[in-house]
Amino acid sequence: MTEANRGNKVISETAELDFGFLIAVSEDRSYQPVAPVATIREAREIATGDLRNCMADLDAGREPMCPARYVVWARRQFGAYAMVAEIEA
Repeated sequence: MTEANRGNKVISETAELDFGFLIAVSEDRSYQPVAPVATIREAREIATGDLRNCMADLDAGREPMCPARYVVWARRQFGAYAMVAEIEA
């Protein structure tokens, strides 16, 4: 099982996130929200589908923002958000 760092606390792939969001980040650091997520595992599954859709758009002659990586943000204690995982595209 892969684990991710959440501040000082390590969280597992299946740990429930408090208001998690999956964000796509391009090589030029542009970003685009992809989906709310409940776990890091769910984020990985959604990222895989999002990247597949990006490739299909490229094949169709469109110019989508193609991510270099995905990041998962979740709410921490006291309401602040922090990056809890990074997923390579």
